[in-house]
Amino acid sequence: MSRNSRRYRREAEAAAAAANDPADFEKRSGEEQLTVLEALIEEARTSTYEAINSHHRDFLSIRLHGQDPLDEVATLNDKYGLVQSTIDPSAHKSIERLDAVGRALRAIVRLAKIHANLKDIDDQILHGDVAVAASSIAEIGEFLSELEDDSPLLVDAQAVDLLQMQYLKKRSALKAELDYLMAEMYQINDAGSSVVEMVVSYCVMSNYDDVPYENPVMLGDLFFALTNLDLYRDKMDLLADALIYRWFIPLLRNPNESLAVSKVKLFATINIGAYTASANNRSNGNEAGVTQSHCALVRDKWSTVLDFIRDEMFHDVSIDEDHTVVYEYLGSKLWTALCPLLHESLLVPLVPADIDAIGDTQHMIPLLELEERWLELGLIADDQLSIKDSIRVLLQTYVSKRRRDLLTTVASILATDDANTVVVGGNGPVTDMLCDYALSSGGKKGSSAKGGKGALASTGFDEDCDSSLAFPRCSISVHAQTLVEFARETIGFTASSDEEAKTAALYFHAVRDAFALYRCLMPCQWSAALLADPKRAFVMYNDCEFICHHLSTLGFRYQEKWPHVLRASATFVDVIAAYRTLSKACLSPLLTRLRTQIAQALGLSEWLQPRWLSSMIGSGDTLDRCYEACEAQLALACGIIGQVAHVGAAHLPRSMYLRVLGLLADVAVGHVSRRFEEIGSASDSTARALVRLATPVAALEDWFRSSTSNFTSLSDGAAHRGSLISKYCKEWDSFQIQISRLDKMASHISTIN
Repeated sequence: MSRNSRRYRREAEAAAAAANDPADFEKRSGEEQLTVLEALIEEARTSTYEAINSHHRDFLSIRLHGQDPLDEVATLNDKYGLVQSTIDPSAHKSIERLDAVGRALRAIVRLAKIHANLKDIDDQILHGDVAVAASSIAEIGEFLSELEDDSPLLVDAQAVDLLQMQYLKKRSALKAELDYLMAEMYQINDAGSSVVEMVVSYCVMSNYDDVPYENPVMLGDLFFALTNLDLYRDKMDLLADALIYRWFIPLLRNPNESLAVSKVKLFATINIGAYTASANNRSNGNEAGVTQSHCALVRDKWSTVLDFIRDEMFHDVSIDEDHTVVYEYLGSKLWTALCPLLHESLLVPLVPADIDAIGDTQHMIPLLELEERWLELGLIADDQLSIKDSIRVLLQTYVSKRRRDLLTTVASILATDDANTVVVGGNGPVTDMLCDYALSSGGKKGSSAKGGKGALASTGFDEDCDSSLAFPRCSISVHAQTLVEFARETIGFTASSDEEAKTAALYFHAVRDAFALYRCLMPCQWSAALLADPKRAFVMYNDCEFICHHLSTLGFRYQEKWPHVLRASATFVDVIAAYRTLSKACLSPLLTRLRTQIAQALGLSEWLQPRWLSSMIGSGDTLDRCYEACEAQLALACGIIGQVAHVGAAHLPRSMYLRVLGLLADVAVGHVSRRFEEIGSASDSTARALVRLATPVAALEDWFRSSTSNFTSLSDGAAHRGSLISKYCKEWDSFQIQISRLDKMASHISTIN
């Protein structure tokens, strides 16, 4: 035997002797006591690991460790205290050894306690002691979290992993048992009929396998276990949802629904819909009386349900001491969901339509009493009295109701499938405020001018409202017209009344919300039509521009009449950017699709193919064999442009009409111009044929001519028309050069002949 082995054996024998003889341990010096304690801790560590591996492995060995290590470890704490009082504080090395021994001892104590708790949990669950089992599980979780911070030198990682795995298994087993108990204690019977019943059992006598508990599980035991395991939120959420959707909301909608509560020694029952309420029992009278009686019935029926929650669902439970958290969480969950329903379904309808009658709150007393009942039962706190707060500021509640009604009206109008349009701007039936301002500031109408030129100039102003502040003549939807009228009326009402600042702010935000509703509803409602129907896309674009036009001055117009706090911030200018983006989004996809459609009409292998026409003419071939096909392609492409131009002339403003027309015409004009440019020389017959072939493209100028005749005088219409088509159709000048070149080529050859 080696020298070290003999030394370790002597230390172990000395430690065992000291452990068996406490008097001998006390007589030793501090260093000797520390040495003995280290040896005892190592023995306790070994026995604890043996106990853990013996009891908690999935495949147990034949020999089970019968001794509980917790008893052995508990005696070491006393010896550690004795050594701690014996060691000289100035002996730094001894103090360091003592600290290491203390850390090792605390780790072993945790392991031993975890082992002891895990052994008993199965029996505790089987006997019905779920509260004790939950306390053990919670304590094990705390010990395991503390062991994670210990050094790997103090505890065996495999032992900790084994305990962690067993902890999860025991926790899952207890959770399954609590789920079973929750289902047994709160049974909701709903067989698909109108009758819904909840049976609350005050205790459960047996487990899932009908094995009787030694100690029946009470409601307090269940809540204690759920709280310790932090599972009460999920369970209370399920109960709250059942109460809300099967009792509270049905009684809110129909308080005449029958509600019955019965109690016996071991359970209580509440059911709804067991008896059909007679229609004769419903309140009769005017609308205000019906609403007030409705509130009183809701108060009475809801109070019955609240009493059932307090007295039966928490039967013999000390809410003020033990389970306040669970009870308050259930109450808060119920109130958070039901308070907005009370506000919208009962309080808002009770707000009078006449602002002079808002001082009378007698008909709202049942709602205040109902809220007070929630407070008395401890389901809500003093800072959750939202009904009382709403009645206290009834003027704002009145404005909120008015705001909701206004937005509901706007939303219902915007949601209608109304494709009618109205002409605005210029001389349209809807007078433009800024155009009137420009006229009153020095603009002249035709009636004041005598003579042809003045009359023609006045006609031009009427059509286009020729002012930088004027909105151009175009067609907008009835939806946009209604929206702007709503904004004017609401802002005008706010500015002309002696309302408080908060009241005026609510009306102001109602108008902003109305504009937001348009941006949300209309693009979705007309999503398919915006891509397929030019009229719808053009009108939508006009709507956005029309709204932007009024947003720029809507706030400024009433600024001086608003309360002082609103004058600096009440503006709608910030909304303009969103409408500008929407206008582009409505028009750009349609124009892209139309340009693609025009290009497809020209033919993928002919007009779009470079040098196709020049190579055919250069080879001595003529246009006879493909003239009809080429002519049909150009006619089809120009026909598409003409159809869009016809719709645009009727609905778009002049400037946008010209831009759209030029953008579409560029596709056909550009391809024809480039094919003609590639032709170096041609015979006179070929040149004349090419000029005739381009006739549909040249005829696109007529659409600019029709636009010019609407907006300018006859004398300078031709010159103005030429400048317009060159301005908006970038390829037009190049096209004209090629046509002139072909005309000269044909006339030159004819002169020579």
